[in-house]
This record gives sequence, C-alpha cells and structure tokens, in this order.
Amino acid sequence: MRKTLSILILVLIFSCEKSEYKAIDFGSFEITVPQNWKEYKVKGIDSYVGGLVTNEQDTLIFDLGWYSGDLTKNIEILVFSETEYSEFSENQKSRLEKVKHLIVDDEFTAEYDAKEYLKYKFTKDSIACFSGKFIEPTNKGFGASGIYIDSIKGSRKNNNKTSMSFYGNDLSESTQAEFFKALKKMEFKDYCE
Repeated sequence: MRKTLSILILVLIFSCEKSEYKAIDFGSFEITVPQNWKEYKVKGIDSYVGGLVTNEQDTLIFDLGWYSGDLTKNIEILVFSETEYSEFSENQKSRLEKVKHLIVDDEFTAEYDAKEYLKYKFTKDSIACFSGKFIEPTNKGFGASGIYIDSIKGSRKNNNKTSMSFYGNDLSESTQAEFFKALKKMEFKDYCE
C-alpha cells in the first residue's frame, strides 16, 4: 500500500510540473520555445511576418513570402577604411572593440585575407522537410543569427516561390543556442507531409 501511494504521489508531482518549453502556432508553422518567450505580432506588407521576444528582450523576426531576405548573399567583412571608421558613432566604435576587425588606410589597396574578417558563417542543415541555411556571427553576439529557407513552395521559374527567413540580432550565446534548437524542430504543417 505504501509503495503504491508513493508512486501515485510521485506521478502527481511530475504531472503538475510545468514544462520548460511551449509550442507557439503561427498558422503556417509551429515552433517550440522556452516558456518565458512571447509571441511578437508584426504587420507585414507583402508577406507573413511575425516573431518572438526572448527573456533577454531580444526580438526574433520571421518573414514568410516572396521577398524574404537571404543574408548568405551579403558577404560582409569587418574591414573599414580610416575614413569610414571615423564616421562611426562612439557606440559603433565601442562595439567593434570587442570583435575581430581591421582598419586600413584604403580598403581597396590594403592587403589582407578577407576570410579572417568575415562577419558571418553559414552552415546547411535540414529543418522539417527543407534544407535551410543557418547564419551566425563569426564574433558571438555581433550580428544576425537565424535561418534562411530558399523555397518552402513554388519556384522562381513560375514567379511564385515562397521563402522564409527568421533572424535575431546580437544574441547572447545562450539565446542563440535556444533559438537554433527551436528552429531545428520547427514543424511546417501546411508544407511538409
């Protein structure tokens, strides 16, 4: 009797505990995020836009439509001419001090290895039934983190291709890890069977 009662009490305790995660349904897809993250509503013009606000008050925005932005097409390097650097605000200069960058007399004639100063690194991985590109800053916390999925449906040939981007800027290492974990487990109920 005591054994049965102990088991029953343990079952009740574990069933009453709140989950650390929750699913948020955005209609076209569902994402499971930490319990304290909140849905963020945004009004899109030519696409479906929305997002999340993290416990650190970071805003993570998705864009599902024809014109979703692909950061992998913008190869940025953290190399600046002295003239360009002199025009930065004190805040921009302060932020740059914490990351690997280069200031040169003239960025067109200076010799350097651009690969050493890339702002982003990209990796491919599957997300639901799609192949996506994960984007993260080379210098943690300095730049955008997220995904780009080139074609959720349709094609460029037929001018009806739907893409998806989902990014957050300057995320802490722990927030980026939670965000990537959530992105890898997204479910696209309208698109994957």
